[in-house]
Amino acid sequence: MKLALVSDALDPTNGWGRYAGELARELIAAGVDLRLISPRRLATMADLRDYPDHREIPSFQHGRRHPLRVIQRTLPPLMRALRGVDVIHCMVEPYAPGVALAAGRRPYLVSLVGTYSIPSGRPWMERWLLRWALRRARGLPAISGYTRRRVETDANVRQTSVVPLAVRAADFQRTVPPPREPGLVLSVGECKPRKGFDLALEAFARLKSEGVAHRYVIVGPANSSSPYVVRLRTRICELGLAKSVTLTGVVSEDELVDWYHRARVVTMPYRLAGSDFDGFGLVLLEANACGSPVVSARDSGAEEPVVHDKNGLLVPSNDVAALTDALRTVLSDASRWQALADGARRRADAMTWSRSAQQLLDVYAQSLGRRLDAQV
Repeated sequence: MKLALVSDALDPTNGWGRYAGELARELIAAGVDLRLISPRRLATMADLRDYPDHREIPSFQHGRRHPLRVIQRTLPPLMRALRGVDVIHCMVEPYAPGVALAAGRRPYLVSLVGTYSIPSGRPWMERWLLRWALRRARGLPAISGYTRRRVETDANVRQTSVVPLAVRAADFQRTVPPPREPGLVLSVGECKPRKGFDLALEAFARLKSEGVAHRYVIVGPANSSSPYVVRLRTRICELGLAKSVTLTGVVSEDELVDWYHRARVVTMPYRLAGSDFDGFGLVLLEANACGSPVVSARDSGAEEPVVHDKNGLLVPSNDVAALTDALRTVLSDASRWQALADGARRRADAMTWSRSAQQLLDVYAQSLGRRLDAQV
């Protein structure tokens, strides 16, 4: 039985690309008869770009995103690429309507990764097409329980499961890591309202005035024309924190890992921003792999990687006071910090891509009535 994985660019710098790429590697290693279907020229994972059974489709992210345009561009090459395939797994939600059309009578699954999996948050035509594709799918593996619950409610589907993101902890180890910087609070990601960096800024301002925190660093893209970035920079100036808060912009992977090691605590106070949300919070696991405790928000994808009071702390969403208290605890209580740091490493070691791939194989078995972990 031949399985096709349909993805956009197999690029570990974005959530879709890392999820699809890492699971593809593990499925290949497990002996699954796999065909990759993605924009091959955009794949930065060299082993997958050069994988022998790799077919090309246009990128959703690098073209016009109107749903009919996406279908128009992708459906003909997708139908060609799916010849000889028995089962299809769509890893990127915007491709789901095209996959549903191209699948015909063949079973297909759709991964639920984040904002794009919620039909009600899309324009009316995309909403209808996505809901139709999700309801016809044989299985809907979500990257977190939070994402699963949101899609079940919004799309009225029940064929869901959870296959979480993971981390390769060894990639974040350093023979001689940089020293921890007392009072350094770190956030990582593109500056968007759903990341909650404005909440972290307010908490940091309070803790700096107490002498508990000294520096707040946000690592990731910060578009100077973004209204959110403008508001964030304005607030930094209003609080008199221009010398204590840094927006680094994009950094290399090595620099990012160094920041994780330097940080005393990593905070990602995720929130729902309109229909936008973070489906998992991979940053939190990456920080854990570097031995850094994390502070994040309940009622978000962070509930999957973070076990409260084990590898980090979870606080109510949009609650600056609770966020401040949690950060104060981690920054000022040495024994609590050490316990969370030890738990962080254990959590990162437990959440492996091989474990996630095994869970996905279990989903296939349940959805299709047979396992796919050996070529026949």
